[in-house]
Amino acid sequence: MKPLPLFAKFAVVGVLLLGLLQMLDDHPDNKSAAMVQAIVATPAREFAATLDPSGKRIYFNRSPEMGSWHIWVTDYSGESVAAASPVAFSDDRYDDLDPFVSRNGDRLYFSSDRPLPGSTNEDRTVDTNTWFSPWADGAWGAPVYAGDAINTRSSETYVSESASGELVFARFGEGRGRARPAFLMSARRTEYGFAAPVQIATLPDGLRLTNPAISPDGRLLVAAGTQGGGPSLYFSRRSDTGDWSEFKLLPSPVNIDGSGQFAPYITNDGEWLYFGSDRNSAGEERNDDIFRVPLKALLTE
Repeated sequence: MKPLPLFAKFAVVGVLLLGLLQMLDDHPDNKSAAMVQAIVATPAREFAATLDPSGKRIYFNRSPEMGSWHIWVTDYSGESVAAASPVAFSDDRYDDLDPFVSRNGDRLYFSSDRPLPGSTNEDRTVDTNTWFSPWADGAWGAPVYAGDAINTRSSETYVSESASGELVFARFGEGRGRARPAFLMSARRTEYGFAAPVQIATLPDGLRLTNPAISPDGRLLVAAGTQGGGPSLYFSRRSDTGDWSEFKLLPSPVNIDGSGQFAPYITNDGEWLYFGSDRNSAGEERNDDIFRVPLKALLTE
């Protein structure tokens, strides 16, 4: 047999390489990783994203160079963002965390250590409470204490809300760090405030859940869970009887080995899951950044 000409050998090698690259591109792990998009990834720590009803404004927490935590906001088109500014009601004396814009855009909920109404001093509170800023005349108004129906001497954090006005949030017991008991709570918005909250029954036992995010239709709950290690994201579905299923670990590429996942948010159309993670982003030093992933594709894999 005559040896192949040199150009033919190169052609064969090229075909083999293209085939190998196609195989790598078609690998499920690579396809899954490509689903994840970095949205806010700067040298600062960023987490807890939420969008306004138009989807064109994004709010999130960004670490301060010094001083208190604030909620930052910027215009948004679905691509990565960096430049942003604190919301107008920010106060350097207090921490404002975990923003959530209500589904109809009338409130911006957040967790804060601001002094309670009627306080005789301006010191930070020992615990964290739920507050909200009302939207009026094209701007966010002065923060309003959400009331004693949902706030207690324990810390309440990380509110999210369904389209029907059901709030879910985390309440903490006594202790420090991850040794503190954590409970997922549910309360319904009423004309005059909030109905008395009830604890959400969660399984499996031993899974410590925080950072709850409820879907607009109230049928899906995503939360950060720990079982002795760093946080990962879990999900639960609500049955027709109103019970929540056992929480299950979300698959890759949301949860990946060696990194923590937390602060989930489900968009108003139910299409996207935003979350915080300390995974490497574009070769940068590991830091808390904000990512998003198509939610329906994630749950059907």
